[in-house]
Amino acid sequence: MATAALAFAQLANECEKDGLNHKNAERIGNELSKIFSVQLDEVGILKLEKQHLIFVYPQKLATVGSIPLNTVGAVAARAANTKRAEAINSFAQTKHISVFEAVELGGGQQAKLGPMGEAKKEVHTIQKLMSAPVLGAEGVVGVIEICRKGTSAPAAGPDFSPADLQKLVAIAGSLAKCFK
Repeated sequence: MATAALAFAQLANECEKDGLNHKNAERIGNELSKIFSVQLDEVGILKLEKQHLIFVYPQKLATVGSIPLNTVGAVAARAANTKRAEAINSFAQTKHISVFEAVELGGGQQAKLGPMGEAKKEVHTIQKLMSAPVLGAEGVVGVIEICRKGTSAPAAGPDFSPADLQKLVAIAGSLAKCFK
């Protein structure tokens, strides 16, 4: 865990000057996907701006809208408000805001052949989710979310462990200086 936080601290130092621009968000998202063994579209980086969380990664979600901090049912808003990280390994069964889930990011559907050879699309939705606030000197500056998508919880992969959540919290802390 310490080596991951150290690697992200180095990345944060490199990104600090320019802040969380598109290029830096892409780099961070790519590294997060590697560390947690998830697909690129299973990483979310949100920046706090005027009581709203705005997606900076994946960039395509930035155009969909923002998440007001007072939104009930938004895990990212809860993480920002409570300053607490959480892992939800039964996310698909919990009530949540799903407008961002509906946006096609490239990895959410896979074609499978049916019994007659016809192509059938399987929709991969968020099954498991970790969310951690990014805490800077002035308080919450953003939220980082890691999810596992699939047609079912078992198909999405392993549950997130307490160690995974601790790693995400450490990484989020080391990246705070980029969120400007």
